[in-house]
Amino acid sequence: MQRAIILIVVVLLFLTTCLALETENALKLYLNLVQEYESGSIQHPFLLQTVESLEHFSLYRFYRFLIAGSVDKREATPDLGHYLNFIYSSYNFEKEEEQLAAALFLSYLSSKLTRTHLTADEVMKNSSFIDFFTRYRDIVTKEARAFFAWVISYQLGLVAEKPPVDVEQRFQLEIADYVFNPPTSLQHLHDLALFYSDPAIQEVLSQAVQRAFENAKKDPTRILAHINREAAFVARDIVKPITNLQSKVAQLVQSSTPVRRNYWWMRFVLYGVVLLVSFKSLKARLFALNCVFVFETIYLFFLFDPTSKYESLFYGLVLVLGFTFSIFRLLRKSLRSVWLDVLSVTAIVFTAFLPFVYNCAELAMDRHERFLESKYYDLLKQELYMDELSKLSFHVRRLSSNMYTSSEDTKAILNDLVETLSGLRTQGIITDVIISRNYGAFFDDRSNFFSYTGSKARIETFQSLSNSLRFYLLDERSRKKAFERDLTSLTKYSTKLVSYAAFKLKEEFKNHLEDLFSVKYPILSDLQTSFLDRVFNNSKEVKAPHVSVVRNKRSLSILLISMFVFLTSFFLGPKISIGPAVVLLAVSIFGWSNSRDLILIVEQTAPLIEFQTNSFVNPLVFLSGIFIAVVNFLKLFRKGELR
Repeated sequence: MQRAIILIVVVLLFLTTCLALETENALKLYLNLVQEYESGSIQHPFLLQTVESLEHFSLYRFYRFLIAGSVDKREATPDLGHYLNFIYSSYNFEKEEEQLAAALFLSYLSSKLTRTHLTADEVMKNSSFIDFFTRYRDIVTKEARAFFAWVISYQLGLVAEKPPVDVEQRFQLEIADYVFNPPTSLQHLHDLALFYSDPAIQEVLSQAVQRAFENAKKDPTRILAHINREAAFVARDIVKPITNLQSKVAQLVQSSTPVRRNYWWMRFVLYGVVLLVSFKSLKARLFALNCVFVFETIYLFFLFDPTSKYESLFYGLVLVLGFTFSIFRLLRKSLRSVWLDVLSVTAIVFTAFLPFVYNCAELAMDRHERFLESKYYDLLKQELYMDELSKLSFHVRRLSSNMYTSSEDTKAILNDLVETLSGLRTQGIITDVIISRNYGAFFDDRSNFFSYTGSKARIETFQSLSNSLRFYLLDERSRKKAFERDLTSLTKYSTKLVSYAAFKLKEEFKNHLEDLFSVKYPILSDLQTSFLDRVFNNSKEVKAPHVSVVRNKRSLSILLISMFVFLTSFFLGPKISIGPAVVLLAVSIFGWSNSRDLILIVEQTAPLIEFQTNSFVNPLVFLSGIFIAVVNFLKLFRKGELR
């Protein structure tokens, strides 16, 4: 961090002469925010709000996955910067420098959470950084119109007060009724003065002054309109130096931000060297393998990062594929000879699929009142049921489409019936049709239509109607099944949403459904009462979600170590896995004693959530770890194993 501060001091002269916006102060504040955040001793108001908002972000992702699953049907999935921008937009800044520093910090935070190096390109793409310079560009461009109107008026000789830039009068117009009052509320006058010196702006300005002079000579009565038009024309080109400023700031952030380096990957190089050195001696090789495996099991428990896609992918592929292969190997052996291994596999499988914490009350939505007031709660509602791409909207659209299709087909078949009756009446076969309570039809019994010779006409008359009715009934039965299937899916999804929803979310969701059925999709209005009763009648309390073994960092680590010890014992023998087995026994006991301290894993880009629980913790993962370690000891010390 000291190196970064020194770098900022070195470029300070460059900043004050080439850049605007008090950028050097913003960069200093940015580095202070980074240093304070990394230290863990947070006092800055923006960082305090950021930490709280990050927890809300993790809760939003947790509830989103819990209720709607991980499938996102949007064509372009928002990046992490989009979600962190909610923090930026909800904070009230006093100065522009604070805004810029906050936007830069959120760029840094985004790269930290995604485990990538902060580059200038990443900064330029960050939503908060883009929002800041979009707003800054709009404000400065608006002020630039008044500033360049002042400069043009001075160069035309129409105002005596000189703008605070290097400019000379080029003409001396005399227009008696023209009065120009130099602007007094230009908050970015220093910025405008620096942008004014840009060669491209100077060229555009020179042309604008010449045009304004020529137009004033032709029509002096419209001098104000001429000047304002040319000033707006010059102000439009100020976007270019602002974009250059934006790019330079991003480059300075890249060069001044401390680079986070992870050297733990080098342990694999060290493993290779150790094994290579000990390769010639059997005892040395066994000892080296034990040391390597012991260190790796310690790493798995204390240093393993479950949100790292590379570590998760590596351990997932190696352990899961190895575990699957071991099961196939066991199936080919006699149960009597491998019954301990079968018990170990069974323990691991049950551990992986049974919940670690049952009904974790601390994760119930109504326990997080601050989250319910955050912008991430609004985003959760949007994705659960308000957005057109949400599961709710998808199912409701299918139901509505089904009903509209059925309605149109039914009307069409009824029109066919009416058309058939109309044709029979035209032919005189039917003399009258009464549509009332005592409905009926009157026929001409003397018509040839009812005779033997009319059999062909009767068949032709009703053949097409018969085909239409047959296809209509087939389609209608198919639509009925599809409708019931979609309605069941909608009911299950809505019931699940309501079961986990806090009271506030339940009420808002209920209001949304009522509006959906009665206003937006009136064709489904007859479902409203029965559907709402099924969904809301059995949802008096907020359901607390389970926490699986793989969702908690310590339990996941113990599960992975258990698989690792089992695989090394199964494929390499208990002599090789004795060291890891001792570590597994120790961490299982340690984890059990601290089992109420949870570290919740949400997703790779979301911060971990740390809390204590008073709910029931399933000890199976710890018992399985102890059992697998004991099995390894039994294998080692049974008859013939020590030879």
